[in-house]
Amino acid sequence: MKINKIKIVGFLLFILVAFTEFKAQKDPLYSQYMFNPMAINPAYAGTRNTISGVLLHRSQWVGMDGAPRTNSLAIHSPIKGKNFALGFNLLNDRVGPITNNTLLGTYAYHLKLGQGQLSFGLRGGFYSMTLRNSELSYTDNTGKPLENYNSLTTNFDFGTYYHTDKFYAGFSANHLTNGSVKFNNQVETYDLNMHFMAFAGNAFALSPNLVVKPSVLIKYTQNAPLNYDINTSVLFQKVFWLGASYRSSFSSFKEASLVLITEYNISQSFRIGYSYDFNLGAIKRFNSGSHEVFLGADLYNKRKESISPRYL
Repeated sequence: MKINKIKIVGFLLFILVAFTEFKAQKDPLYSQYMFNPMAINPAYAGTRNTISGVLLHRSQWVGMDGAPRTNSLAIHSPIKGKNFALGFNLLNDRVGPITNNTLLGTYAYHLKLGQGQLSFGLRGGFYSMTLRNSELSYTDNTGKPLENYNSLTTNFDFGTYYHTDKFYAGFSANHLTNGSVKFNNQVETYDLNMHFMAFAGNAFALSPNLVVKPSVLIKYTQNAPLNYDINTSVLFQKVFWLGASYRSSFSSFKEASLVLITEYNISQSFRIGYSYDFNLGAIKRFNSGSHEVFLGADLYNKRKESISPRYL
């Protein structure tokens, strides 16, 4: 097999950055996890007490060839008169020559616990991966480009989530079965290592028009260091959130990121959010940062009184 003159520098840089930034994590990165918990924890399904959805796009390391691009859609709702909720997640994640597509259905069970609610969630579905060899300019001995590799496997995630009006905490484990996607007649495999995430936060109402909400997210993947996000967001006039996050790992601070986050409540039912990541390490020389934008909708019944504003 012969490798033609591919963008070897860009490709090697991509590999280096991927291992430096993610430390073996294969799931997409989200900066606005505190406004979109359904993306990382299935137990969150139904906790907004209405049909709720978030459409999100993330462009990572803008200006870098082959940088990650993520599109996701999460929709969930409680079932009227029942103590459970249903939902689903769609995900399209493109990194260099690899495209991952995921379709997952969610079931969450809710229990009243003290002043809050404890939820357990399980989601399962399919994880597919496509490796586009044409973008790597691979050829066989005859000079013909190799065909794309495609593979499909099942995937299951589990989560727990507890919340009151102002406090929340959750834990999730993704890729429970440690599945593998297999290419090239089952010779080459790509393992889906389990990902563990724990997060917590609390909203402090300093006045009717000023709320401070600190939160933390800790992530762990097998054979990788512990990563964390520390965030503080402030809600002004019950409408506008402004916050900042610091993201790094416990083993190295050389590739940390600073994230600026905003969310605007357009109405009781619609909200929009945006974040911008600044890389603080050496990789900042090769890109102009990362952008993430989302649109959220909560389809409340107009005849039903709903919580305003939503802190969680």
